Amino acid sequence: MFCLPFAGGGASVFNGWIKAMKDQMTICPIQLPGREERIMEQPYIEMEDLVQDIVQAILPYMNDQVYIFGHSMGAKIAFEVEKELEKQGEKTNLLVISGSRVPHIPEPNPIYHLPDDEFERELGRFEGTPKEIMESKELLAFFLPVLRADFTLYEIYYSKDVFQLKCPILALGGENDREADLEEIKSWGMYTDSDFRYRMFKGGHFFIRESEDEVLDELKAAIRNLS
Repeated sequence: MFCLPFAGGGASVFNGWIKAMKDQMTICPIQLPGREERIMEQPYIEMEDLVQDIVQAILPYMNDQVYIFGHSMGAKIAFEVEKELEKQGEKTNLLVISGSRVPHIPEPNPIYHLPDDEFERELGRFEGTPKEIMESKELLAFFLPVLRADFTLYEIYYSKDVFQLKCPILALGGENDREADLEEIKSWGMYTDSDFRYRMFKGGHFFIRESEDEVLDELKAAIRNLS
């Protein structure tokens, strides 16, 4: 399972999943540039460029059972990666969308374009930026370019047409998520002509942390059902 993080997140957010899922599947977190061991690399701001690079990394594994998971920003990236794979005649076994509205609904409250002080204040609504960074002006200044790049990529992304995938979709949401509510999670059913399931969990936008055990159990069950 290739896993794509939320805005500002690195591959390490999935470290716990690697151990928890080792008997069911191999968790492969995708490290985007501009964070952790790739901190000195320029982050992407164009979805198309990022998707092409990820597709090239995944293609060698398409003879295996392959699943893609993405949360928030990562969900939009995951969808576009699957779309590009299918355009190239490939198809993964399952796309897992987590904490994200559908591509044809534009971001209603974008923040990527705000001045630094306003941008920093608005970051708090997403709850994903580590507390240590938010409370340190020096750390926040250091990570601000990556965060702004991620929000630029995420918020300007928009797809007017509903592209139906051939792979099944499992959509996950948080019951108190202000970024993607129940109806928006259910709307992902329009994006596949295969099986579609959804499930809501206790928690807000980062229910994958608040209800981590339940989320992992749902992923295990979904993989078993595909066997």
